[in-house]
Amino acid sequence: MKLNLAKILAVVITIASVATLLSQIQISDVITTLAGIDPLYSVAGFVLYACSYVFRALRFHILLNRDVGLRDLFNIVCVHSMVNNILPARTGELSYIYLLKKLHNKKAGEGFATLFVARVFDVITIATLFFISTLMIRDLPAIIMNTVWVIALLMLLIVIFLIILLYFGESFLNKIRRFFERFNLDKKYFVDYLLRKGEETVESFEKIKSNWRVFELITVSIGIWLSLYALNYMLVLAMHINLAFFAVLLGSTFLIFTTILPVQGIGGFGTMEGGWAVGFIAVGLTKEVAISSGFVVHIISLVYFLILGLLGMISMR
Repeated sequence: MKLNLAKILAVVITIASVATLLSQIQISDVITTLAGIDPLYSVAGFVLYACSYVFRALRFHILLNRDVGLRDLFNIVCVHSMVNNILPARTGELSYIYLLKKLHNKKAGEGFATLFVARVFDVITIATLFFISTLMIRDLPAIIMNTVWVIALLMLLIVIFLIILLYFGESFLNKIRRFFERFNLDKKYFVDYLLRKGEETVESFEKIKSNWRVFELITVSIGIWLSLYALNYMLVLAMHINLAFFAVLLGSTFLIFTTILPVQGIGGFGTMEGGWAVGFIAVGLTKEVAISSGFVVHIISLVYFLILGLLGMISMR
C-alpha cells in the first residue's frame, strides 16, 4: 500500500510541477534551445559526464580497499546512476548495494557503509564549492545567503556524525546491543539482522580511518563534482547563455539540492527543473530562460545516463 501511494505521489508531483513550469514558458522555447545546441558541446559534455563516473568508480575502489576492480565498479556506477536517476526519492541507491553483493559477494553492510561515506564526501565537497561560489559573486539575494548558513549547519552535523561512526562506531553499536539485550530483544530476527548489518558497517568504517585515505577521498570527490559543474558550464555555453563559471556552479547547486528531497517526480522531472530555475534566477537569468534551460539540461543528462547505464548493463551481461 505504501509503495503504491509513493508511486501515485510521484506521478502527481511530476504532472503538477511540470505543468506549473511549462505554464510559465512556451514549449517552443525548450525545443528551439535544444535544437540549437552545438553537437561538439554535447560530445564534450558527455566526456565530462563519463569522467565523473570514472572518479566515482575510483572512490568506491578506494573505499572497498581496492578489492573490486575499477572496470567492474565503473559498470556498477553506470547502472546504479541510471536507476537512481529514474526512481524517485533516491530509492535507486539500493541498486549499488545489490550489485556489489550479487556480483562481488560483498556484505550489505559494507555496501551501505561505502555508499554512505561517498554521500558524506559528496555533501562536504558540494557545500565547499557552493561557499566558494558565493564568495566570488557579489550582491546575492537574501535567500542565497540564508541557504549558505543552513548548508553550513548541515555540513557540520554530517562531519560530526562521520567522526562518531569512524572513531566511536563500535562503542555506539555495543550500547545499542546492550539496550536490546536488556529487554531480551536481541534474539528477534529483525533486531538480530540490524545488529549484524551494523557490525558489517562498523567493520567497513574501520578500513577508512587512514588519514591518507581520507585525503584520497577528498581529492577524488573534488574531481567528481568539478567534472559535473564543468558539464553544466559547457551546456550553459551551448545554450548561448553568458554566465561566469562560479555563477553556473552556484545556480546548478540548487538542482543538486532537489535530489535529496524525500519526494520527487518520476525521473526527477519537475523537481530538478524547479531547482535549476530557482538557482539561475538568483544569479540573474530571466524566469523564462531559467526554466527552459533547466528542461534542456535535464533532457541531455537523461540521454547521458541512459547511454552509460545501458553500456554498463551490457558489460555486466
